[in-house]
Amino acid sequence: MPTCDFRAVQTSWVVMSLIPPLHLILAFDAVARIGSFNKAADELSISSSSISHRIRELERFVGVSLFERTTRFVGLTGDGARLHQMIKKPLNALESAFAEITPKRSVVRISALPSFARFRLVPGMRQFRIDNPDIFIEVSPTTRKVNVDQGDADIALRFTATTPTAHHCEPLLMDEWFPVAAPEYLRQLGNPSLSGLFKTADFLSHSRQPWDQWLNAAGMKISPAQRNFTYSDTGFMLDAALSLQGVALVRRSLVKGLLADGVLERVSDISIPSDQSYFMLASERALVSRHGANVMEWIRSLVKDG
Repeated sequence: MPTCDFRAVQTSWVVMSLIPPLHLILAFDAVARIGSFNKAADELSISSSSISHRIRELERFVGVSLFERTTRFVGLTGDGARLHQMIKKPLNALESAFAEITPKRSVVRISALPSFARFRLVPGMRQFRIDNPDIFIEVSPTTRKVNVDQGDADIALRFTATTPTAHHCEPLLMDEWFPVAAPEYLRQLGNPSLSGLFKTADFLSHSRQPWDQWLNAAGMKISPAQRNFTYSDTGFMLDAALSLQGVALVRRSLVKGLLADGVLERVSDISIPSDQSYFMLASERALVSRHGANVMEWIRSLVKDG
């Protein structure tokens, strides 16, 4: 008959009762390292109230205060500093142990304009993932400036009139503007000639669209009453064109796939060059990393034909 060693069970229970739950330890480590409850909460993807609750729970568990709190400062007490120093090595050992048995998967962070991310990067990501299962791409769509040299991103794609400053910056794509519309929208208007279209259609506007320059180049005019829709986001404007709401002036870089799929079509062969171009910025980490180099080459392949 199997026997049970009650002394071993009792010893195990005593040891475990002295160790707080891991999520409390991780919360403590994050706040101790970063020196901010809010930033530690962001790192752990939990709310600020949750991390405060975990720290209070840990302090109740150990019976001492671990942090000194003021309105402007969060610092470790003497007990907190000693505890943090002692748990660093075990936590690093845990991380190393799981890293050893976890399949290696590298994260490459890309910062790009929302419109470019949506219409050029995302459509090609499925095939990239199939070809590179060990690389995870994290796309951050934003219009704000990022500094790849300071770690804001590994790769940044920027659309600008001046060459950005970075450890590595390469021209990626020149662009041009031309008008497009959904084929069904044109059919509903009776597939008019270009001059007829510009007398009857609605025109979709964006704050940065050079409609006036294009109209001058084409020798066309439209009345103010025809500019019924204005959008602050290029993606929304393209959604409006796809929803049969009018003619949009667009950049070739954004609609290449939509034209190929036949959901939009050019209404004129006339185009005007953009005074801005795309640049690819890369951090030193991305340049020396095989995964970073693979992602950069993939981006180049996406735009090699415009």
